[in-house]
Amino acid sequence: MTLSAPHVPRPRADQPGERGSAPAGTRLRAIDTLLADRGQMFRALFLSSPVPQALVDLDGHLLVVNDALCALAGRGTDDMVGRHVDLLAHPDDAPLAEGPADGDVDPWLRQDGERRLRRADGTELWVQQSHDVVHRSTGEPHFAVLSLVDVTDRRRAEEDLVRRAFTDPLTGLPNRRALTDRLNHALALSRRRGLQVGLVHMDLDRFQAVNDTLGTEAGDQLLSQVADRLRWSTRVEDTAVRLGADEFLILAEDVEDLDGLRALADRLLGVLDDPFQLGGREIVLSASVGLTLGSDVAPDDLLKQAHSALMRAKRDGSRARIEVHDGGLTEDEVDLLQLETDLRRALEEDELRLFYQPIVSLADETLLGYEALIRWQHPTRGLLPPGAFLDAAENNRLTSRLGAWVLRRACTDAAGWPAGLRVHVNVSARHLAEEGFTDLVAAALDESGLPPERLELEITESTALFAAEATLQAVQEVTARGVTLALDDFGTGYSAITALHRLPIHTVKIDRSFVAGVVREPSSAALVQGLLQLGQGMGLQVIAEGIEDLDQAEWLRRHGCAMAQGYAFGRPAPLPGRADTTAAEVIVGRAAEEAAAVFEAVTGELEAVRDDLPVAGGDGMDLIALEDDERPLPPRPFLVVVDDDLPPLTDDGDDAPR
Repeated sequence: MTLSAPHVPRPRADQPGERGSAPAGTRLRAIDTLLADRGQMFRALFLSSPVPQALVDLDGHLLVVNDALCALAGRGTDDMVGRHVDLLAHPDDAPLAEGPADGDVDPWLRQDGERRLRRADGTELWVQQSHDVVHRSTGEPHFAVLSLVDVTDRRRAEEDLVRRAFTDPLTGLPNRRALTDRLNHALALSRRRGLQVGLVHMDLDRFQAVNDTLGTEAGDQLLSQVADRLRWSTRVEDTAVRLGADEFLILAEDVEDLDGLRALADRLLGVLDDPFQLGGREIVLSASVGLTLGSDVAPDDLLKQAHSALMRAKRDGSRARIEVHDGGLTEDEVDLLQLETDLRRALEEDELRLFYQPIVSLADETLLGYEALIRWQHPTRGLLPPGAFLDAAENNRLTSRLGAWVLRRACTDAAGWPAGLRVHVNVSARHLAEEGFTDLVAAALDESGLPPERLELEITESTALFAAEATLQAVQEVTARGVTLALDDFGTGYSAITALHRLPIHTVKIDRSFVAGVVREPSSAALVQGLLQLGQGMGLQVIAEGIEDLDQAEWLRRHGCAMAQGYAFGRPAPLPGRADTTAAEVIVGRAAEEAAAVFEAVTGELEAVRDDLPVAGGDGMDLIALEDDERPLPPRPFLVVVDDDLPPLTDDGDDAPR
């Protein structure tokens, strides 16, 4: 390969050089020297580069490779020079068309971006590929410079995040989040193929007795063994899912009829018949099963049908019973409809409550703010957590009304807190996308008087990743006002890095599922440490959620986490808002006035009693005479002060503690 010197115009003799520059002759001699030493320059700039690189001809054959590329590929120079660059391709990737494309470089080189390669020893790696075409002086392409940057560690870390987000950590089965994607896909295929999708919803009978008798560790071992049996007893096209606790679900694709689904359920119950071994004990299990079948039906409806059938199977306390959804409304479904009706009334009857969980500084446990969490004080069911009624809200499209109530109430409460304390409010994807969300935030801040910088809105990764243009615009307008944005459940979504780039994120909250194992699980510790470094490297505030003990808090503090939230620092509880605080101050002030009046009256009574008694003493001391025939003092009534204007100190149903 030869490199030619570029044409350098020589200055005219009468043209003065620029001030401070070397004479023209000196510059030309320097260029000649550099060109004469171009071999050494090439070695310094290319062959010794830490970036794996190669010079490749237009047909894709390697001309020159540097040491970094040899190390990356696990091959020597002689094994690579002269061979086609597809020698690095992964065997599972589809082959590309041969030859140059449109007179440019080989198609293999044009695959810029992340791609999978294979080393000489057969191991897999991921690289970020890029290429630059070097042209001749005539403008024709001459050769290409190929650059490959190893991104295997980052790629595996992202894949691990996705795997953890969609996998049950105890059993290794797909979790409820993964079920949603697979069920949507299965229903779409079933409609094209003319077949149906079946669900087998299983609940282990008397599992709680195992936990109570042998302990939770034995219970976890039992669940893992059940998951293993379900995994190898299902078809390749079926998916076994752990829904939570002792509930499992099998998604069966391409089911012809109900008889086939029943046969699958019988086989699954059969694999549970053999005793389970737990620490030298034999445990015999059974399960109740609910079945449903469909194709032209919404995923959520199909899941509700399977759950309804399961509830019928467990209703009378029998074991190993199978029930099929028959299309009628069950008691649970009727109950859900009633809950949805009650929720509409709750907004009008002031039955909603806000609980607050503290967010603290890990360095000294200084209070930094609170996260607002909704509760429902149902008139007959008691205090309900959000998981008990948010589905009903979604079904009735009430999430926006609930979100508006939470936002206004949280801002009003926070305005009465000490300056500097922030309030975090969760925002649903549906509410964020609705027209008028920006106006709602502005109105909540203006009405309450809360400074915008003390309000932080929390969204999930999926909301950030799949946000529509209208949503992005709303977020931009809100944050421009001074409100900050937090990314909740950081690390559990499809791509945390992509989510951070789409929106102006101020804070990330590391999900509790990662924090739980930082002390005892090296993999969890490494993952959380990576998330901390990522957040800090991007200049973001980082909050660790779900901290339940001081060992976790100390580990996070030592690894640079600044803020925390969890039971170790406080459980969600009602806090007084500004109006409640004012009312309390009035009551306390009146009580103080009453106490002063009582004290003054009692003091006067005592003075009167003392004046009526005989006294003795000639040394300047007044003494009450003590005589054997002394009669007792007449009884005096207690002093009672009644103020008809003072409201009674009773619980009026409000959140504020009295």
